[in-house]
Amino acid sequence: MRGVLGMALALGLALAACGTPDANFPSETVCPSPGAGGSSRANPGARPEQAFVAVVRTGALQIVEERERLREVYPTDTFFRREGFRPDFAAYADRTICLARELRAMGAPNERLASWKANVDAALDALIGHTEAGREAVRTRNVSEYRAWYRGVDARLEAVTAAANASP
Repeated sequence: MRGVLGMALALGLALAACGTPDANFPSETVCPSPGAGGSSRANPGARPEQAFVAVVRTGALQIVEERERLREVYPTDTFFRREGFRPDFAAYADRTICLARELRAMGAPNERLASWKANVDAALDALIGHTEAGREAVRTRNVSEYRAWYRGVDARLEAVTAAANASP
């Protein structure tokens, strides 16, 4: 009986380690309060409308740069088995989500920019959702879902960039 229980326990532990999350995966980072420091990125001599557009465009560029930094270390759609991959991906996802939420929380300074900002917000919402799904795929070690994230991330980033760089 002990042998059977021991084998069952060993099998259970082996199955639990395969394709499931683990306690070593970082918790999602709590983002700083939206708008904290947002105005410091603007050109102090610019009109409020120009400064607002510049901050949004700079933020969109920062989001793209986050992806490029991750791509330098992990260039393919391979679910890397290196020990650092999962924490690195979690950190990337958290930074991306926080940057996108900060931009998302910014209100347009006038009605003229409100529709432009609504387009940026829609692209940011899609990126946030996609990035959250990618983070969850890596947390649960779901290779298929990670590859789906990988296939879709560039389109989401391009949508954010296009919306931010569109004429307001």
